[in-house]
Amino acid sequence: MLQMCREKQVQLSRQYQQNTLAHAIIIQGIEGSGQDALAKWLIELLICQNPLSITHPNGGEAVSEACGQCKSCLLKKTDNYPDHLLLNTDNKTLGVDDIRRGNAFFEKTAQLGTVKTILIPQAQTMTVAAANALLKTLEEPTPNSYIVLITEDLDSLLPTIVSRCALYVIRPIIGDALLAQLNVSNNGYSQGSNSSMVSEQVNAYVNLSQLPELTDKAIYQEFQDFSENYLDYLTQGKSENKLLSQIVDSKHSLRWLEKITCNLLREYYLNNITGKSSMMANKQISAQVLNQIYQAIITSNKLIKSYLQANRQFVGEQLLMTINDIVRPSI
Repeated sequence: MLQMCREKQVQLSRQYQQNTLAHAIIIQGIEGSGQDALAKWLIELLICQNPLSITHPNGGEAVSEACGQCKSCLLKKTDNYPDHLLLNTDNKTLGVDDIRRGNAFFEKTAQLGTVKTILIPQAQTMTVAAANALLKTLEEPTPNSYIVLITEDLDSLLPTIVSRCALYVIRPIIGDALLAQLNVSNNGYSQGSNSSMVSEQVNAYVNLSQLPELTDKAIYQEFQDFSENYLDYLTQGKSENKLLSQIVDSKHSLRWLEKITCNLLREYYLNNITGKSSMMANKQISAQVLNQIYQAIITSNKLIKSYLQANRQFVGEQLLMTINDIVRPSI
């Protein structure tokens, strides 16, 4: 994954060597783009006692690396390094008490090295109170302390947080490389009853947000099942319980709803132009209906993103009720 982040490694290495590295860093990228690997590399470099300078086989500027052999590196490998804190949570949100634990961690003197580090791997799950608690540390950093935040969704972070951090956006493979990966995925996965349509939908609209289902077989299969359940519900009113369960349990579900509905709209208009009959037209589902469904999905997605503690079950139930009322209005 670090091959995707080579440019960022060079940039951060230069700042590390020049002692100009920012106190707080945000690494943003969609799942699978390498943001976790880049954060791991940076944390290990910061705590290493004998960092190395490595030149890439293809040439170019050297990159700093942790030696992997010093006491700090060995302790980090076993998760026993005392001057690093992973701020993670088993809950859906990262609360103010978690951030206060990080603030207290920075106030103490380093036990082994001279640098203290905190990693927040799901920064977008911070509550507003937690984000405000973090602001104090960002505004008044302690010496030789570094905070690395990872997020898939930059818009979910408070602007005051983003403005006080150095931002590094990781962009994964694109163009021919991504399409080649897509073709491998499509050829390699088992085929279901609606698999050809799913395949057409994936090929119809490829963007970087789709990387998880394009590069992970398990997620692709989940998307395939989700698509079939959504189409069953949309066209026949079936699979409601399965679809609701997936909306609640999968973090990709609302994005998938947007994607599939958008592709159905494209198919509808393209088939009208070419004179072909689309599945939606056959089911007497018009473009206007699809547009209304799309807007309902967007509204639900905004609600989930705006309120981290929003009840996903309730939002999902309301969304499916809205979709049903749009497609099958009561007389």
